[in-house]
Amino acid sequence: MLPLPFLNPAAGTPAVRNPLRPSLIVPTQAVDADDLSSHCAEAARTGVVDVVEWRIDPLLAGSDADGATRAEAVLALLPHAVAAGLPVLVTLRTGFEGGLVDIAEDEYAEVVRHLIAGLSGTVPIALDIEIDRAESHALIAAAREVGIPVVASHHNFESTDSEEDLLATFRRMAEAGADVAKAAMMPRSPVDVARLLAATAEAQEELGCPVLGISMGQLGRASRIMGADFGSCATFAQIGEASAPGQIDAAHLAEILDRI
Repeated sequence: MLPLPFLNPAAGTPAVRNPLRPSLIVPTQAVDADDLSSHCAEAARTGVVDVVEWRIDPLLAGSDADGATRAEAVLALLPHAVAAGLPVLVTLRTGFEGGLVDIAEDEYAEVVRHLIAGLSGTVPIALDIEIDRAESHALIAAAREVGIPVVASHHNFESTDSEEDLLATFRRMAEAGADVAKAAMMPRSPVDVARLLAATAEAQEELGCPVLGISMGQLGRASRIMGADFGSCATFAQIGEASAPGQIDAAHLAEILDRI
C-alpha cells in the first residue's frame, strides 16, 4: 500500500502517524458556509479522519449558470472547508457516475478547468477527475501542472467490471498522470468483491501510483475494512449522511482499523 499523497502532516491524523494505515476519508455534501464549516470541523474533532471529501455536485445541481459562475460558487465556499485543517478532496460527481448533477461533457470540463485555476496554490486540496469524461487526460495534466493532486475515478453503480477492464482502467489513470487511481464497483455476489480486490492488488503491484478499490453496498463492506491488505491507500467512511452505499460510521471503522 502506497500512502495517500495529499495528507496534511500538521494535522497529525492516524494515517500521518502510521503510514501503514489506510487514510480515512469522510464525505460532506454541504451546500452553504455554516454547514460546510460545521461538517469539516466535526470531522477534524474526531481525531480519526484524515481527509474530507467535499461533494460539490449537490451545490451545482439545478444551476444553469456557465462553468465559470459554477466554479466561483465552489471557490467562494472553499475557505470554510479548509479552515478545519484537514485536506479537502473536491469532487464533482456527475450523473454519468451516480452523482447528483446532470452535466454535459463540455460543461463538466469547463467547470473543472475554472476550479483548477481557482484552486492553484490552495493547500491542502486535491481534485477528483472522472477518467471517463471526454477531456479527462487534459484536465489531469492541467491540474498536475499547477500542483493540484488528482484522484482519477471510475464508478459502476450497476455491477462490477471484469478484472481485465478494471486493470485497464487503473492503467489509463496512471498513464494520464493521476496521483491516485480509484475504482468503485457495485457487487452482485461475493465473487464480484473478490474480483475488485484482486484487480486492486494487481494494480498496486504494477503501477507507480497509489490505488483505491471500493466494492460498494453491504456486500462490499470487506473492501472498506480490509482494502489496505489489497493495496488500497484509503477507505471512505461516514459521519452522518453517507455519499455511497455501504459506508461505515467513521468512529466504528477507525476502531476496527486500529484493532487489526
